[in-house]
Amino acid sequence: MRRALTTIAAVTVMTLPLVGAGQAGHTGHGRVVTGTYSSGATAAWRTLPVVRTGTDAGGPVDATVVADPRALRQRYTGIGFSLDETSVSNLWKLTPAERAKAIRLLVDPEHGAGFDRFRLTIGSPDLIEHLPFWSEDDLPAGVTEDFGLKHFSIRRDLDLHIVDTVKLIQRYNPRATFFASAWSAPAWMKTNDRFLGEVALKPGSSTDHYQVGKLRDDCIEVFARYYVKFVQAYAGQGIRVDALTLLNEPGMDVVYPAMDISVAQQQKLALAIKRELRAARLGTQLYVHDFNFWDWRDPNSTATKNYHRIFEDAPDGSVTGAQVRAASDAIAFHPYWGDATVMRDAYRETGKPVQLTETSDLSPATVLDDFRLDAGSYILWAQTTDQDGGTLHWTPSRDNDIDWDQVAATTKWPDRLVTVDTGTRTFTVRDELYRLGQFAKYLSPGDVRLESSAAQNGVANVVYRTRSGGYTAVIGNGAGTDRRVRVTVGDRTFVATVPADSFATYRWTR
Repeated sequence: MRRALTTIAAVTVMTLPLVGAGQAGHTGHGRVVTGTYSSGATAAWRTLPVVRTGTDAGGPVDATVVADPRALRQRYTGIGFSLDETSVSNLWKLTPAERAKAIRLLVDPEHGAGFDRFRLTIGSPDLIEHLPFWSEDDLPAGVTEDFGLKHFSIRRDLDLHIVDTVKLIQRYNPRATFFASAWSAPAWMKTNDRFLGEVALKPGSSTDHYQVGKLRDDCIEVFARYYVKFVQAYAGQGIRVDALTLLNEPGMDVVYPAMDISVAQQQKLALAIKRELRAARLGTQLYVHDFNFWDWRDPNSTATKNYHRIFEDAPDGSVTGAQVRAASDAIAFHPYWGDATVMRDAYRETGKPVQLTETSDLSPATVLDDFRLDAGSYILWAQTTDQDGGTLHWTPSRDNDIDWDQVAATTKWPDRLVTVDTGTRTFTVRDELYRLGQFAKYLSPGDVRLESSAAQNGVANVVYRTRSGGYTAVIGNGAGTDRRVRVTVGDRTFVATVPADSFATYRWTR
């Protein structure tokens, strides 16, 4: 479903000296402004006419974009997708030539969309291609615990071509970055000794469930070391994992791999992970939360988990909120429930960067809106399936004895970003890829968003100052006709025509 091109202005800003101050008289030839636009596969990354700053005659326009170079918001981290087992498996059903073609189209910043941020899973996530579900430390028969992590292995990551896919991405986009999430600790670290989730009805309820499988208190430290082992194992393959999330969707009442960690455990785990990373001389970042908007905080919901409490002092005095803040590098969100404005609020209240680490919304309008709400990244979830939308071992069922083979035969997720035809061993992509490329091809990690004006007449915007001191503006035109747009950043102004129903990217130096 197309999302309207509406945005919400951020509330607080950081101010720095005016970029380009004293250049108001710099008119005449001005600065060259280059641009491209996309409306779909038939009009993908097409060059727009060159315009210049300082040549605006002041005539009528359909919309105005104004950005303040002194009002800095979040840093851009990246746009990309998950390297979940199902997506990778489908990519490996292509011929080698087609697989390389697909990856290049997705990630190459020169010849493709330029996706540059990717999510790895630490063990099985909530959907896989090949049973059984697995962790990175499954134990052989007769062994019940492994506090020394002697049985830790990324063998499945290698066998399932996850590592190979990362290396193919690196070939076509050397600037690509990777972060990782676990859906559960290995079974032996949990109170129910199951890697899969296990649900039960809440006492006194016939409809509300809770997650039975919890992290053992005596396994917090070894779970932190498990994470570090994963980072080290991937480093051994030439892959830098630059961030970990605390746990994917902690406490979800589901039967696929999942686990509950209380607020107190989250606090202790955050400190333990950072302690183990420092001991291993790793600069890996830690993202906390990694769950829905409303589970961070929602004053209108009684079901919220209020995980913002990890930044408060523990009632027993064992951990301070200040310690957890110091250990946390960002707050990660998923958009499936709640109001996206919580990202802006969390950034404003904590000063921590905000990352959108999982979403299935392919709309570039949503990307633009979420960036305006201070998200630094936008990561798509499970975006490659076959022509039937399968095979997926995923279920919303709460049956602890579910037949996973039956689930695989019936579960379908059609219309993802990439569809693999297993008969012809070829692929197709959705038109949204090209519009998403208007962000990913031209933005780079470290670019900083500027506060800018709200949408007008179906025209929305997001504006960044680049690391080199220039500017990049992505403008979405949701109207059915071309729109003439005036763009003003500091003392520089230009007017450009944004084609109908498209996203356009403009770049210029200061």
